[in-house]
Amino acid sequence: MFKKGALGVVVASTLLYGGAYKIPEQSSDSLGLLASNVAMSFGADAAYFNPANMMFLDPRHNFENTVGWFHTGEVGLNTNDGKSYRSRNFDSLATTFNFVSPEYYENWRFGLALAVPAALGMGWDDPATAFSAHRFKLQVVELNPTVAHRINDQLAVAVGLRAVYSKGRVANDYGALGKRELTGDSIDGGYNAAITYRPIPNLSFAATYRSKVDLTINGDADGKFANPAANYNGYVKVEIPLPAQLVLATAYKHEDLTLLLALERTYWSSFKGYDFNYPDGAYKSNPFFANLMDRPSTRKYRDTNTYRVGVAYDATDKIRLMFGFAHDQDVAKPQETGLELPNTTSRAYSFGINYKISDNCEIALGYVYQDRSSKNVAGVPTGLGTTASGKIDRADVQIVGTSLKYKF
Repeated sequence: MFKKGALGVVVASTLLYGGAYKIPEQSSDSLGLLASNVAMSFGADAAYFNPANMMFLDPRHNFENTVGWFHTGEVGLNTNDGKSYRSRNFDSLATTFNFVSPEYYENWRFGLALAVPAALGMGWDDPATAFSAHRFKLQVVELNPTVAHRINDQLAVAVGLRAVYSKGRVANDYGALGKRELTGDSIDGGYNAAITYRPIPNLSFAATYRSKVDLTINGDADGKFANPAANYNGYVKVEIPLPAQLVLATAYKHEDLTLLLALERTYWSSFKGYDFNYPDGAYKSNPFFANLMDRPSTRKYRDTNTYRVGVAYDATDKIRLMFGFAHDQDVAKPQETGLELPNTTSRAYSFGINYKISDNCEIALGYVYQDRSSKNVAGVPTGLGTTASGKIDRADVQIVGTSLKYKF
């Protein structure tokens, strides 16, 4: 069966970059600690990672702005018939911010986070690989307002709303059969909730939950084929879920050293595949259109765990050093893996540094290196009715981010 890769693949595969790849680029702290900073927060990024922690921050306004650079290294495919293919590198810049208010009302604080959980892409130029994944690019922006409440000195809770904007582009080159390009965007909503319990000041337990967001992507499709009767230029719609996530975390501070642990569960089993919807027309009965534009795709993904460990060390009154490690499980079997963004098991390593310029101002730097394991794949589309099997090489993702933090 031809594995269709278009707007749905743009969203789903990028979540694999934000799922199996799990890019924690929302702040320098989350880079340096690999998003293990859930049970304890060091700044305004609590507004995104655990808004309940806002009740334990400095009582002033807390603001943080981050600029991050992403580099996705090339991916190699070696097929069982002895052929080799390589994808293009991909680089991107993204900026985020986090804000936490003081207690305008006693025992209440408000937060606002602008996150960019995915800004990724991939391209394959060889005819066999360009058939299913010639060009791929996605940007996802999330605006997340939150409110936190202090129940007592040890316990705080929070809730928030998720406004997710997604924009994607996919191009397929079918060689003599034709070409296809699809673009689309969507604005959809969800919610998040969090709780933090600190039985003693140096020990913290936390849980956060981000709901599934059902994306209803509307866009334009342009297909030009060897059979002109199959040509199409017009509206397309697809619905696909962003899976829910649950994080359980703990942290303990002993003198100048803070240990942070987090277990993240992503409910990928809610993703069953996708089916594109076009307006009625004679083109739908054309075999070219049916096979290259309109064949439904089914997937069987499994829920996955990500294990995160972070260490923060107060080297001086002004300098905090950070280190992190994360292990992320694969979501799919070989026959469920495509070239759009090949998901696999990964391990990530990070470090960061935070420098306190004054009581009001800090700067920080974080770096992540993610090692993507090799993986066998099966049934990769290389033409109409033809597939290839083989192995995806090890690959890497690198991220560096710098932040400015200000309190007033």
